Amino acid sequence: MSRAQLPLALKPPRRPRFDNFVVGPNQPVVATLSQGVEPGGWYFLAGPAGSGRSHLVSAFFADRCRRGESAHFIALGKPEQRRLLEHADGDWVVIDDVDLLAGDEAGEMALFNALNRWRAGHAGVVMSGAGRDDFELPDLRSRLGQATRLTLRPLEEAELAELVRSLAAEHEVLLGRGAVDYILSRAPRNAARIAELVVAGAHRALTERRTLSLPLVREVLSGVSTRGGEDT
Repeated sequence: MSRAQLPLALKPPRRPRFDNFVVGPNQPVVATLSQGVEPGGWYFLAGPAGSGRSHLVSAFFADRCRRGESAHFIALGKPEQRRLLEHADGDWVVIDDVDLLAGDEAGEMALFNALNRWRAGHAGVVMSGAGRDDFELPDLRSRLGQATRLTLRPLEEAELAELVRSLAAEHEVLLGRGAVDYILSRAPRNAARIAELVVAGAHRALTERRTLSLPLVREVLSGVSTRGGEDT
């Protein structure tokens, strides 16, 4: 490999924070999570896939840790982490994608037992998911209903454009003429998918010493659109 082909040292992965979340119509939700939670309170962050749920609960977890509070993060999108429901305790427990347990008898019972334990221990709980309606265990539905519901709304066109520009600036790459409009016209109307596209494009641009131009966006969009999975 020639010197010109050697990839540049890339920036570390983007860390979700409250200050790098494009708020749009969700200022009350962000304000609650960043400044308005009560010790021992329960909160359910609801919203469609790609609305930024995972970003915000990750930002909340990091913020609590910075404050010196004990916190545990359980990502239920990773099946191996489900066992953590039996052990996690502390000032706060944060559960991402909690609705993945809906309809799973053993999973619902594990969550119900954990919630009872956290209630007895006065632990605060922040959960994220598309909603609570698909849970089948009546007592669990009742427990989940005790959490304050925070609902995320999708970003509008101008806010999605802001997301593209802020991500490009954060990764220190230049956006080519027409790149923002092309991304918004061709990518799914989903903040997480758009962020995935821009980050992938920024890494390509840095590695190949290119602008995040229209041709590069086309290449990356084609690659992203063929991938499975769904960010939240």
